[in-house]
Amino acid sequence: MQQTAPPKVYSLSQVASSIRQALARATANRSWLIRAEILKISPGLGQKTVYVDLVEEANGDQRAKMRGVIWPSNGARILEALGNDASTILAPGSEMVFTARIEFHERYGLSLFIENVDLRHMLGEMERRKQATVSRLQELGAFELNKRLPMPAAPQRIALVGSPGTSGFRDFISKTLLHPSQRRIHVQAFASSVQGTAAPKGLIEALQAAEASAPDLIVLVRGGGSKLDLDCFNDFELCRHISLMGVPVWTGIGHESDLVVADLVAHSYWKTPTDVADSIVRLLEIATSDVFDIASLLQQRVIHWLEAQQRELDRFGSQIQWSSQAIVRSQINSLRELEMQLGWHAERWLQSKHQKVNTLCQLVERQSKQVLLRQSTELNQWLAAPFRRAEQQVQYQKEQLASMESSLAALHPERTVKRGFAMMSHKGEIIADLTGVKVNEELKIHTRSGIAIVTVQAIEPLTKTKKQKTRRHDTSKSRLNGHP
Repeated sequence: MQQTAPPKVYSLSQVASSIRQALARATANRSWLIRAEILKISPGLGQKTVYVDLVEEANGDQRAKMRGVIWPSNGARILEALGNDASTILAPGSEMVFTARIEFHERYGLSLFIENVDLRHMLGEMERRKQATVSRLQELGAFELNKRLPMPAAPQRIALVGSPGTSGFRDFISKTLLHPSQRRIHVQAFASSVQGTAAPKGLIEALQAAEASAPDLIVLVRGGGSKLDLDCFNDFELCRHISLMGVPVWTGIGHESDLVVADLVAHSYWKTPTDVADSIVRLLEIATSDVFDIASLLQQRVIHWLEAQQRELDRFGSQIQWSSQAIVRSQINSLRELEMQLGWHAERWLQSKHQKVNTLCQLVERQSKQVLLRQSTELNQWLAAPFRRAEQQVQYQKEQLASMESSLAALHPERTVKRGFAMMSHKGEIIADLTGVKVNEELKIHTRSGIAIVTVQAIEPLTKTKKQKTRRHDTSKSRLNGHP
């Protein structure tokens, strides 16, 4: 019989070495152009080895994740190429295009050794996405939606969307809240990140919260930066939400000469947050000036009207004074005549009523004595009857109580024992049967001559005939004890 050779067992290092060799043959040690988002990056670029966690996400799902490595020499070259944009591009949440070699190490696994960052491809990709966003928004007619909203003449409730602590945010606050017209401006801030791949989602949520606060105006601000810094403001979903806002949206995004798409869909846009603040203050100043002019005109018209009304009142006052004097004199004469007539009639009426009252008092006095005497007799008779009935009832209850006491005394357990019967108790309570009593427990037998303490050796259940006899006995005993 032919024997099957056992399967070969490979060590972990052999497997890792095979993967390394296969990958080296596949890649031929050449560089690859790769696009990925930075999830995490260690400090020290250009001075020491930097490790970068790279991811690719789609619709919130993480599709791939790898580790990147930047040697100090490559880091110095990258810093020189990126210049001032280095801190923005090489930051968590930023998307970058870079060249890298793919290597596998037996101990450290798969790594991308980053050689350089390709700004040309990054800018080209950003411009492509920007133009695609513009085309989609044009198809939806989104560029005119927010612009059609009526603008308040004096916007006082401002919803500010941006990143607190940034220069653009502080510039807007200082220009509005520190202005002499500050007492008429209320600014409510809605914080959001304004840079990186996560910024569009955060800005959308902040805009929705700002709209829910029912402001007069929503202001979206950001300080200056490179094209890559501002790429989040070209996001399609963010721009679509701006166009659909039910409140006018002003943008003050400090950027280069070319515009971001968020500027195009907004109601109005300015180059810097300071410019937006200045425009709001100017609107308030114009509105205030108009109000003062209108108030001055109204004041003059009110003064003229009051003067005319005063003249009419003076004329009517003279007429009323003359007429009222004549009326008062006539009314005084009439009142005097009425006073004399009233005094005569009142005197006669009082005399008549006085005589009637005296007559009624005499009649009431005579009749009240008779009524009181009759009522007193009836009341004494009525009060005596309940007392008689109560005494009879008390005497009856005393007799019943005495009878019951005699019956209870006869039925008391001690009287039963004295008659020659025995009484059984368990744990201090008188019992009629062995329910609840267990073997080896103590029972007390109460007799006329003393108490016997016994221990239960066994409990023998009664037969059916015995139970019936016992039940009949218990029933008879219950009837003797007065129970039904």
